[in-house]
Amino acid sequence: MTPKIPCVHCGQDWLQKYQLKGTREIFWACPECESLWLEDQDTSEETDLYISEFLESKGIGWDHAEKAM
Repeated sequence: MTPKIPCVHCGQDWLQKYQLKGTREIFWACPECESLWLEDQDTSEETDLYISEFLESKGIGWDHAEKAM
């Protein structure tokens, strides 16, 4: 089971672990504020990434992401 990690950006929700379909690239995201941390980033530190920008930069949408275990 994945431990609960609070969002340090907004403090309003827990981070969820996702992966991109196909590449299996892992990232953490806050459902409340859409902040995003790549797998190698420290989730206890602020981030400048956002889900929509991350997916758009790859030319894909949410249909290419799924919750990871």
